Amino acid sequence: MKYQIGDRILLLSSKEEGTVVELVNDNMVMIEIKGTSFPVYLDQIDFPYFHRFTQQKLVKEKPRLIPGDEIKVDRSKYEVFKTDKGMFLSVLPVYQMDGLDETVKLMKFHLFNDTPHAMRFYFQIWLNNQLDLEIKNEIQPYNHFYLADLLFESLNDNPRFEFTFFLKEPQPKLATSVKKTWRIKAKQMFVQLEQLRTKAEATITYPLFDKFPEREPAPEPTPEQPKKKAPVTTIGSGNFASLLSKIQLQPETTLTPKQEVDLHIEALEKNWKGLSNIAILAIQLNAFQRYLELAISHHQHNLVVIHGVGKGKLRDEIHQLLRQTPEVANFVNQYHAKYGYGATEITFR
Repeated sequence: MKYQIGDRILLLSSKEEGTVVELVNDNMVMIEIKGTSFPVYLDQIDFPYFHRFTQQKLVKEKPRLIPGDEIKVDRSKYEVFKTDKGMFLSVLPVYQMDGLDETVKLMKFHLFNDTPHAMRFYFQIWLNNQLDLEIKNEIQPYNHFYLADLLFESLNDNPRFEFTFFLKEPQPKLATSVKKTWRIKAKQMFVQLEQLRTKAEATITYPLFDKFPEREPAPEPTPEQPKKKAPVTTIGSGNFASLLSKIQLQPETTLTPKQEVDLHIEALEKNWKGLSNIAILAIQLNAFQRYLELAISHHQHNLVVIHGVGKGKLRDEIHQLLRQTPEVANFVNQYHAKYGYGATEITFR
């Protein structure tokens, strides 16, 4: 291929320079410009020195100005203003040659946050009503996040994407969370891919929401009807995204820093019997994340997390989160006289 990862390139449409970050296929690469990555076809880019060399002869010498005649440039017209267009899902088809025909092999999904808010999000892919993939992470303002690849043949499995977004910094006028479901319709996807090929474009974009919704005002009690206490939220074994939103709404002001956190479900939730395994894992990970952030904010030296042995799913999820936390110096899960192999000790920087 003409380009390799790390090559400096010039985007011909805007004359902006960037870097090749991924080779998608023989006709397309992923480039990064000013912190934003997006796919382009090879005929939309060139090496920057080719452009510089060919343009040097076209540059005319600027007339010299008499001192005092300099014109001040209004730089405000050239500032890049941040927008609030919402959250988008982008689909990048990856093609392969099937004999003489070019067919779609798989689809790459990216999440684009075109809002001024940093958000935590929970993402799931369901195939034939079975959970296939789950991601818990966060996305920064005006940035993108790679979600997953989906084989094109999976369109026959009634794929469904579940999103739940939470503001990283809660705001009094905005809702606590927003949930969105996106279902892929195979017939519609075929039509859109054909239109994409006709227009010579790279991606299909779907809006998830325009703006983060505002918080609904609490209803005022009438004189005849005294104000009722807020109902206690109970967690059942229903939709996982719904469970996560209910868990997130639990007040965090009741938490105090601990040197030892027990994540056994009976220590976290009184009405835990009858919960699905996914719901139990969600409650445990949510509690772990909150105590971890609390320990970091209070500059604790270490923290012991009791996760038990079991099948190791909770332990593995915790270790994965710890690897992604820069404040963690190291962690160890070894035999302990008190916990056996059922606890992980975390040391902070």
